[in-house]
Amino acid sequence: MELLDRYIKEVTEDLNITDFNVKESQLRAPARKHFWVARLINHKIDLERLEKKKKRITKEIALKLIDSAPMRISVASAEKSVEQTSEIESISDQISDLKNLIEYLEKVERIMSSLTFDLGNIIKIIGLEQT
Repeated sequence: MELLDRYIKEVTEDLNITDFNVKESQLRAPARKHFWVARLINHKIDLERLEKKKKRITKEIALKLIDSAPMRISVASAEKSVEQTSEIESISDQISDLKNLIEYLEKVERIMSSLTFDLGNIIKIIGLEQT
């Protein structure tokens, strides 16, 4: 998934802390945390929309299938049959990808939360080395 690869690259750049950019990293940490949390929330909203879309399309196609069937089909059977259609499979794949992305972003959010403490410790160590 190319979006995940792009996010991994961006997080790696955000977490690349050296002696020369410690202060800059510390000053940018709250903004970067906000940035990643915003991405996480946006993807959760996208996931919710996709799940609603899948449910709506599944019901629509199932009702069409029930209406056109020569014999009586239960709603559950029709919806199960609809799960095999390419449109629903495509949406299911998108949902799966989004869930994986959300899981990654939740972990990134935890990393960004602890970054402030990590940077504080780095600064203390640098201070001790200079004295």
